Amino acid sequence: MSSDRVDIVRALFERWNAGDHGNEFFSEYFDPAIELESPLSSVVGEPYRGYAGTERWVSDLDEQFALWSIGTDDVREIGNRVFALTTIRARGRASDVALQFPSAGIVEFADDDRVTRVRIYLDVGEALRAAGLSE
Repeated sequence: MSSDRVDIVRALFERWNAGDHGNEFFSEYFDPAIELESPLSSVVGEPYRGYAGTERWVSDLDEQFALWSIGTDDVREIGNRVFALTTIRARGRASDVALQFPSAGIVEFADDDRVTRVRIYLDVGEALRAAGLSE
């Protein structure tokens, strides 16, 4: 696995957009104790945890959206974290309504460069502040 964490995050987005969301995807990049906090976390009331949690997150997205792709606008390393500014393109599964909106994420890593925590923000300003960056 690459030691450059920015490259790891870019690879995650590329593989996601290529449709690679299976178990091998999780075990290659994510620590078994991964914690993923997204706007969907509010539906379940807590972050998604472990490989089973990330699989549930993918299933929740797939249930709601026929398309979910991540455009990379800016990715930078900040200490042991990576900040990613993205544009999400989605299409509602039931409504067939196309969506496009900004999003940001903060990705934390273990010493072995496996992802331990992901926090996804719909409010880019909140993500910037959480990362210690100015708007």
